[in-house]
Amino acid sequence: MKKIIFASLVILSLCLMAFVPADFAKKVKVSVELKDCSFTDTLYLYQFEGFGFSKIQTATQKSGMFEFKLPQADAKFYYLGKNPQQLKPLILGKESEVRVKGNCNDLAKALVGSKMNQDYDKLKEELEGLKQEMNRKLEEIQKNKSDEGAQRMAIFELSEIDDKRMALLNKYKSSNPLFAEVVAINTYLSYQNNEGNFYTEVDYFANQFFQFADFKNPYYNHNPWVFEGFKEYAVTLSSVGIDKELHQSYLDELLNKIDPNTNTYQLALTGIVAGLDERKHKNYTLYGKRLIKKYEKSHPVLIAPLKKRIDGVGSFEDGAVAPDFVQKTPEGEDLKLSDLRGKVVLVDFWASWCGPCRRENPHVKELYEKYNHRGFEILGVSLDRTKASWERAIEQDGLEWHHVSDLKGWKNEVAKMYGVSSIPHTMLLDKEGRIIARKLRAAQLEQVLAQIFGS
Repeated sequence: MKKIIFASLVILSLCLMAFVPADFAKKVKVSVELKDCSFTDTLYLYQFEGFGFSKIQTATQKSGMFEFKLPQADAKFYYLGKNPQQLKPLILGKESEVRVKGNCNDLAKALVGSKMNQDYDKLKEELEGLKQEMNRKLEEIQKNKSDEGAQRMAIFELSEIDDKRMALLNKYKSSNPLFAEVVAINTYLSYQNNEGNFYTEVDYFANQFFQFADFKNPYYNHNPWVFEGFKEYAVTLSSVGIDKELHQSYLDELLNKIDPNTNTYQLALTGIVAGLDERKHKNYTLYGKRLIKKYEKSHPVLIAPLKKRIDGVGSFEDGAVAPDFVQKTPEGEDLKLSDLRGKVVLVDFWASWCGPCRRENPHVKELYEKYNHRGFEILGVSLDRTKASWERAIEQDGLEWHHVSDLKGWKNEVAKMYGVSSIPHTMLLDKEGRIIARKLRAAQLEQVLAQIFGS
């Protein structure tokens, strides 16, 4: 009888343990002490979603202190702040308490009393140092093309940097799985010492940039380095002059390695879209629409700004009718883009102070003289601020085509409308005002005009 009672008590105690209230589970307490806060200030704990930040917890001030509590778990990245514009990154996991001290008006500089977070700050410095070392050696190789001895030395020193990166990765593989995944996504070995069977550096980069990152690892699900890594990848891939189809195939091949139902995929895709947006690449709309389709229902508020932007950018895709605009000529008269309808028009964003623009002008002038009588026109949109400089450059370079400006410099309304972030920037339109191509330099423009009008 006693054995039966004892067994019953054991079973009962196990059942009770299974139903222990959450308040009794182990917690991570985040104690935040901030100066210069108002009584109405509210502090939030966020997680990064790629296209924005989502709130995890809210804390109000009590005697100058804010407090958050989370269940202890594997380490993850969080962000602390009053709003998404001013945030302090935090790693929270199994430490029982993390103390933060700082100022309400500059939370990004707050001090975190946590060994994990202090070690992470040191790791970031080490990663940045290795990246700068590699960039310096690559610059040396580029500068010393004619000096074989200097090239060999720089390539050898690149191999030493590769070794340092691998040593750092191996160190954290055995000591800190979260840090190991951060290092893995930042471990890119030099092409010069590891080219293997890749015939070009672009192909090597496209296939080997993330060679050490295992995106099946759950540590990547809330890791902002996924976003940053894929953004850097997209920016670099968009800067090497490969065609749109090959560019897309590299991105798709990489994305196909990640489970589309994971948060890792969400961070990767949003990173790609951010990188393509930065480079104003033609595939931006394609991946932006893919992002919207996948996450519009689950994250409608965060997706809304992107959807609005993608809808606007769609107006500037090849084949779309270029949005009309009107600005003043040097004579002070209004001139609309649509006034030139019926001709093949090159919209040329430039400025008197832009050296590359001025160096392009003689070549563009030759094309204007060759094709103008056959229906080719140019509309120069100047990003100048002073009328005198603008008019002087027109006269000095003998630019006999149409010109407009609002003399607002980089704040030129047309430049903002068309997403111009660097000059020279051109856009070629057909006789109906549809976009044929963007960013054509003189040699490329000559080829297209020859196709349109015949050489």
